[in-house]
Amino acid sequence: MLVSIGPVQGFIADARRSRDLWFGSWLLSELAKAAARQLVAQNGIAQLVFPAPETVDDLEASSKLNVANKIVARIQGDPTGIGRAVERAVRQRLTEIRNDAFKRISGEFDLQTATAQVDDLVEFLWVAHPLDGGNDDKRVRDRLEALMAARKATRDFRPGAGQSNQPKSSLDGLRESVIPEHAYPLRRELEAVRKHKAATLYNRYKAGPAERLSGVDLLKRHGYRGDESHFPSTSHIAALPLITRLEQQEADISGAWAQYLATLKTLEAFEVEEVPARFANDLTGRHDGSLLFPDRLAGNLEGDDLHVAQQALATFLETTTGGLHPQPYYAILVADGDGMGKLIDAQPTLAQHRELSRALDGFARRVPNIIEREHRGALVYAGGDDVLAFLPPHTALLCARALADTFKKALSNFHYDDGQDAKHPPTLSVGLAVSHHIEPLSDALALARSAEKWAKQLPRKNALAVTVSKRSGAERRVCGVWGTLDARLAYFITLHRADAIPDGAAYEWRGVARSLHHPKPPAGGDDTVYKTAQEALRREVRRVLRRKRAEHGTAPLANRTLDDLDRMILDPTVDIDHLADELILARLFADAEDIAGLPLKEATPV
Repeated sequence: MLVSIGPVQGFIADARRSRDLWFGSWLLSELAKAAARQLVAQNGIAQLVFPAPETVDDLEASSKLNVANKIVARIQGDPTGIGRAVERAVRQRLTEIRNDAFKRISGEFDLQTATAQVDDLVEFLWVAHPLDGGNDDKRVRDRLEALMAARKATRDFRPGAGQSNQPKSSLDGLRESVIPEHAYPLRRELEAVRKHKAATLYNRYKAGPAERLSGVDLLKRHGYRGDESHFPSTSHIAALPLITRLEQQEADISGAWAQYLATLKTLEAFEVEEVPARFANDLTGRHDGSLLFPDRLAGNLEGDDLHVAQQALATFLETTTGGLHPQPYYAILVADGDGMGKLIDAQPTLAQHRELSRALDGFARRVPNIIEREHRGALVYAGGDDVLAFLPPHTALLCARALADTFKKALSNFHYDDGQDAKHPPTLSVGLAVSHHIEPLSDALALARSAEKWAKQLPRKNALAVTVSKRSGAERRVCGVWGTLDARLAYFITLHRADAIPDGAAYEWRGVARSLHHPKPPAGGDDTVYKTAQEALRREVRRVLRRKRAEHGTAPLANRTLDDLDRMILDPTVDIDHLADELILARLFADAEDIAGLPLKEATPV
């Protein structure tokens, strides 16, 4: 039997806050665990193929195990009866989570509509196929996948239950808002009334002053999971390099932080966001790092109160860092295993498929430690070969490489045929998107997913793709295989931090590349002009670099640096435009490491 629970991407991506994203991922995992738990209850844990938990306890509600939205199991008995039992278990778990969330909402809302919206959320599908003669080979899995594809293509058209006269959700634009309109502040109202309404909206519904929420949105905002019900904001992740620097200071700055907080707490409309206990630190405690950004203070303060808060922040930063401000960027990491379909096909029996599932589960169990403890990130989801996380820029690249290395080691006993009589171990491709902390989360997530897809488009995959979207300037992307791109970026970061190359060099390099660009001819075509243009381009870039001066313009570029760059520029297998973009992107990561006060590392050029 193959069970699918959805929707997945749309439901998770409909998020305005980081907590919305986290809870959407957690909810789908909880529903998948409920399905798997029911299958185990009827058939035994040994018959569960994917996931393949070590014990039944791993499938208990709110356990730390993340389960993907597809479950595979061997069953005995009537498939229809089992399928219905599994669906009942899934919907019962959804009802439990919904009821628990809604009872935490202190304000009035349209409970009937909200309940209907949540109940209509889950798409539960199952298919089954007999194991002919007991053979549990690849043919059965292929047939199951084909049946599931056919079932998904068969649409159930139900009448809509919406109310046309209600404002739509600000998150998905589809479902109706269930919060009464009179709860929202109006422009014509007095400032004191607007402030009171805005504070009440947040306290009761966790909604912004112009944010309409549906029942599904309220579920995301109020769903409970103990201490982990809180989740760091994107601003907190962006502030982590500066928090890291503050933690390392020898002078006691706790008094300055306490004074800043005391000032904020005197402001009536101010709401302090908290992070889970595992993200707390010795300086800011459980306070969200958004408190370190002036533009985030403007989110729920205005007028004199906003001026007082921003002045208090400026005083704190001047006292503790000499006026250094946090970098306003954070990274979203999306990772996915390469060739997993071929790897599953390479397991001839369901027993071997189960062993593969155990290996994937072993990798997923290591991910939280890698992301949160070793690299100060915030894990949204880790299940099987899929990972979604937020990371500060000063650790993002190292974390991505650590995940790729861990994945390769965890699955080192498995191989698949690439179709050319060559055996390949499974690898992990990673997409990183660096975005401004107040840009729409949905846009940042789309960038990260696009980067991950780009990495997987390389012929052998096993790649890293990085996209940087700054509020000023063009969006820049680079992509390359592990061991090459990440090593070059580390080298360029070192150059920037050591002031061994000026910032303008990369932009002038890029300008030269554009002015001398000549399209590559199709395979078998005359490439004489292209080769001549490439040679001229590489020589011109070398000339530009020799005119540049390092160390704030006080010294020429070191001979060793020029030699290293020459080797890259003259290498015909390296795209010269790509190199310039890598050098430009490296500046942001170098700045983050400087803000964090990390020691300067020695980096070897590739």
